[in-house]
Amino acid sequence: MKRQGLLSATGILLLGLVMLMTLHEWDSNLPGEDQAVLTAPAIVATKITARAFSEENGELQYHLIADNLVQYDHNPLTEMTQPQLAMSNSQGTWTITSENGTVQQNGKLIVFSGAVETRNRDQKIEMDSDELRFNSDTNVATSPGDTILRFESGETRAGALEADLDKGVLSLDQGVESEFNAPAS
Repeated sequence: MKRQGLLSATGILLLGLVMLMTLHEWDSNLPGEDQAVLTAPAIVATKITARAFSEENGELQYHLIADNLVQYDHNPLTEMTQPQLAMSNSQGTWTITSENGTVQQNGKLIVFSGAVETRNRDQKIEMDSDELRFNSDTNVATSPGDTILRFESGETRAGALEADLDKGVLSLDQGVESEFNAPAS
């Protein structure tokens, strides 16, 4: 009788071991699914609002709104559609809108692409480009391609732009052309 109990216990133990091994194999991804897991989004959101505050003084650094947002787990990247960024400083309130945007480097770099419009109603400045990069650490915006600036008295076109938004310094490069409207005498 003791022998039969020992055999039963051994059989149950082996059955349990086989089940654990089978479940462990099922837990793994199927062949070819590794790439799908790596590229799948971690978060998909609509109608989002985000605010970033300065670590130094706690003031609002920027306010970001987007129609859709997709964030990935295995890649520190966030993609947005129809982003709108608003930031205020001593130079007035700047708003940036575009068709698409990406947030990179843990929120330190925001890249706007596709019909980028930048406006400062306080200074009456408008800027249009195909791409604009905003570095939130330095508060510097750059446009690596053709840029059009419009202001009260004229228009300027450039092949590249860099703007230090804290200092109010604008640098233009690559074939800069300006047209000014002369005041009526």
